[in-house]
Amino acid sequence: MSTDFGARSQRPEIADAWKRAALFGLDPGMPVRETVFLPDFDRRSRLSIAAQPILDRMLDELADTTFSVLLTDRTARIIDRRVAQRRLNTALDGVLASPGFRYLEESSGTNALATAYELRKPIAVTGDEHFLESLKQFCCYGAPIIHPITRRVEGVLDITGSVDQSTTLLGPFLMRAVHDIEQRLLAGARMSEQRLLAAFQTHTRNKNHAVLVYGENVMLSNPAAVDLIHATDHAALRDVASDVVPNRPVQRQLTLSSGSIVLVTARSVSDTAGGVIFDINPLPDLTPFPEEPRHAKTAVPATTHRVELVVGEPGTGRTTAAREIAGDSADFFDALDSDLDDSWTTRVRSALRRTDSVVIDNIHTLTPELAARLAPAIRTAPGLVVMTTSPLAPTDREQAALAAEALNRHELRPLRTYQQDFGALALNVLHTLKSCASKGITPSALSALAAQPWPGNLRELTSVLDYARTRRPVGDITEKDLPSAYRSPATRRLTLMETAERDAIVSALRTANGNKAAAAAQLGIGRTTLYARLRQYRITG
Repeated sequence: MSTDFGARSQRPEIADAWKRAALFGLDPGMPVRETVFLPDFDRRSRLSIAAQPILDRMLDELADTTFSVLLTDRTARIIDRRVAQRRLNTALDGVLASPGFRYLEESSGTNALATAYELRKPIAVTGDEHFLESLKQFCCYGAPIIHPITRRVEGVLDITGSVDQSTTLLGPFLMRAVHDIEQRLLAGARMSEQRLLAAFQTHTRNKNHAVLVYGENVMLSNPAAVDLIHATDHAALRDVASDVVPNRPVQRQLTLSSGSIVLVTARSVSDTAGGVIFDINPLPDLTPFPEEPRHAKTAVPATTHRVELVVGEPGTGRTTAAREIAGDSADFFDALDSDLDDSWTTRVRSALRRTDSVVIDNIHTLTPELAARLAPAIRTAPGLVVMTTSPLAPTDREQAALAAEALNRHELRPLRTYQQDFGALALNVLHTLKSCASKGITPSALSALAAQPWPGNLRELTSVLDYARTRRPVGDITEKDLPSAYRSPATRRLTLMETAERDAIVSALRTANGNKAAAAAQLGIGRTTLYARLRQYRITG
């Protein structure tokens, strides 16, 4: 079904929202897309506590109407729903406007919850202004709740009712409620800061190690922490803080930007807005990150038959690692050239017979026939042979057999898996660039970079930092210096478990040549679940 944006007269903000919905692949006749349902959201969050009495008051004032009140959190997930008439529950459940579901334009099109969240400003959407046919039965009024101090969107407050009950009087009513919630957030923040200060003073008494406290709008540190923690370390510490839950301390080993390795213990501060207190203790006698490659520590005589394999995604440094293993005098052959020169295989086999060390790069690009022909020559080579490859699919049998000739494998980690070590790695890469030996990266820029998926791995990171350094010839790199696509991501950073799940889905899709039904069967999940994960992890192509 096509969408004709010129067929009717629309307010500009509604017309733009319809265009966004079409770009998300929505069709007006389809139902609201099911998002990941999380029923176990925090019902005692700062926003929930601030909003409770306001929602109670709103419901009392709407008691004789057919309107409902919905509240979402900062991720657009519905965390509260109040209805004046119970029969409205069925209609709202039918369009997934229920606690636990996220309401974003990419899944629900144009409506007051999702569009107010997208635009960061109040909006009314009535009847035919909704993009999806299933929502045209409603009139709705939504406004973002913006924290008075941080200016971040904490959630969206929405009033929804039957389309025949549409009235402009609900706009001022809604905005008064939003203002009251924002004022309660402000008052709660001040009390939270007082509790954080008291906890910090108590905890640092008679302690010589570094102690740090994070709150929403405050950071406290003792002298030991001031000396130990650099500005670029805060992104990694805040990443640790995101894993902290009440009454369950979290411990992590981190490598600081100085190269020091520390043990971080983080625990929540009760009755605060996400307050976390850190105990940071140096760990002696540990090799600073990044470690020297294992292949650089063991000298292997070049005349000894040995086959090594370097495995990694594109951009992880496969070729560099292979050259380090084989040495500067090694003969180098790139399998990408194998289909351009008929003599390529002959030259490789000749080098394997007569040369002390040979590098064969990108063996995953070899045809099955070439891989099979090279295997005997590699098996009988008198010297050192180093091969590199991307992760191989189960269907790449001949290439996998060739890779199996190597008894020593070097697995290069994708950049997205570095998590808390990302800051140290990014600085290490930056310092290898021209005139950047003493340059740093601000915490906001580091947080934005750490949240990226990095399909191009180290090569991509190097290009981004090289671009940023030209924008900032003097001083530390800030978020504004990064390419626009790498600033302030709209989604949070994936956990290690989520990263592993995303990688498994991508691998299954590659094995199935993009066939989603086959990939879902391979993963042991339903197609609906797979589609939900594709949207959640923004996997396309």
